[in-house]
Amino acid sequence: MPQTTLKADLQIKVDYNASDKDKQAIRAGIVAFNESIIHETVKGFSVILKDNHDKIYGGLLAWLHSESVYIDVLWVDESVRHHQYGTKLLLAAEEEARKQGCIYSTVDTFSFQAEPFYVKSGYQRLGEIKNYLFQHSKIFLRKDLR
Repeated sequence: MPQTTLKADLQIKVDYNASDKDKQAIRAGIVAFNESIIHETVKGFSVILKDNHDKIYGGLLAWLHSESVYIDVLWVDESVRHHQYGTKLLLAAEEEARKQGCIYSTVDTFSFQAEPFYVKSGYQRLGEIKNYLFQHSKIFLRKDLR
């Protein structure tokens, strides 16, 4: 292993208000590392639910890889829940992923959130981290998009 020189002026700082520039630098660093191994660039995309006045009532944030899409966030405002908007957002993201050649969709959720929704949408539970947040578990699910 090559010898590296420690930089004497480096500091570790916990920051609850990191600048967007700092956050982007951190993300760019891990993205560059990942790209060096998997030889692809991850692409983020959104699916947004909004009215004619640009008020947002929900949306989905996702990361697109060559084989799999990762659903990072899916949210629907309380005022329009139970009207199939979550399903429509998820289906739109899955369709976009298929167009881009993805064969899997992966998501995680807390036990108090949306596991039944994802199972009803064709996702299968991969695993669980019990007591991740207080007594709540973090649940990982995946769907075959083929």
